[in-house]
Amino acid sequence: MTLIGEVRVIVWAITLPWFCGPLLQVSWAQEQREPDGRAHTGAVEIQMRKVNFRLARDIVLEVRSLRGQLERTNPEVPVTFDDGASFFVQIDTAEVAITTASLTALMNSYVLAYDGAPIKKVTVSIDGDRLIQKGTIHKGVDLPFEIEGSLSTTADGNIRVHADKVKAAHVPVKGLLHLLGEDLSKLVNQNSARGMSIVGDDIILIPKTLTPPPHLEGRVTRVSIANGKIVQFFDSGRHAVALIPPFPSSAYIYHRSGILRFGKLTMDDADLEIVGDRPGVFEFFQHEYLKQLVAGYSKTTPANGLVAHMADYSRFRPHTAPPSRDRKPAMTGQGSH
Repeated sequence: MTLIGEVRVIVWAITLPWFCGPLLQVSWAQEQREPDGRAHTGAVEIQMRKVNFRLARDIVLEVRSLRGQLERTNPEVPVTFDDGASFFVQIDTAEVAITTASLTALMNSYVLAYDGAPIKKVTVSIDGDRLIQKGTIHKGVDLPFEIEGSLSTTADGNIRVHADKVKAAHVPVKGLLHLLGEDLSKLVNQNSARGMSIVGDDIILIPKTLTPPPHLEGRVTRVSIANGKIVQFFDSGRHAVALIPPFPSSAYIYHRSGILRFGKLTMDDADLEIVGDRPGVFEFFQHEYLKQLVAGYSKTTPANGLVAHMADYSRFRPHTAPPSRDRKPAMTGQGSH
């Protein structure tokens, strides 16, 4: 017996207990099914503008613009905010920047954080249009190294760091392969699922596995250094029509169509816009989005969509300076308006 036509209840609410507001609407929706009973793997369309997308407390991607889809990693599980591994971001076009501090944290806490990694204690800096990488390499003993390189893209849409100058223990060496040797190069390449491989005197950074989930899949067509940041331009050749969010804002994350789950809420034919509570770039941390959600408020739209006004994540980061007496208190949870 197939499950075609099975009707399920989708709680279609502005708020639940963690939304800090009343239940506004309950609707019935019919989930589309394949002939064998499996749910469709339809993507959730996504568009982002001016968002500092925090992958970890010390790793931030500056998403200046992005158009793409959130694709399921498991056909049986819808895109779920509470599980970054449940989906990946299929990028059509995007401009994404990262600071050297975030790249340093990414290299140490994720890319090179595997058993037996020959490289550790990496720091990344910029000198003009050059990328400088320093760290320690283990070759029987720990040796300090320094690599000065230039950035470009590969034919298959990855990022190439060409090692123009290499030093080990402050002594120039012939190249990256001479620094690592054949065995250590193989070890790095065996762990390329962490987003880095070695090809000759090139370090290849692979965006689709370079970050912890949710992964970003797309073709990098250009990479540059500007204002102390590494800027990546994605273009996969798919130019989808721009989405029009229901709430006018210069900084937002907008989801449309497909099935989207977050907390206890499941949206069928998703129509969810997330915006911040202050002007300028919106800082969003998916792993701790509940804090931002509880401290904000939400509104339904005439099309039964949802606009979630979240507290900017910067409100939850510790500040070195004491707050000013004139500063208004952070937004607290409140019901829908």
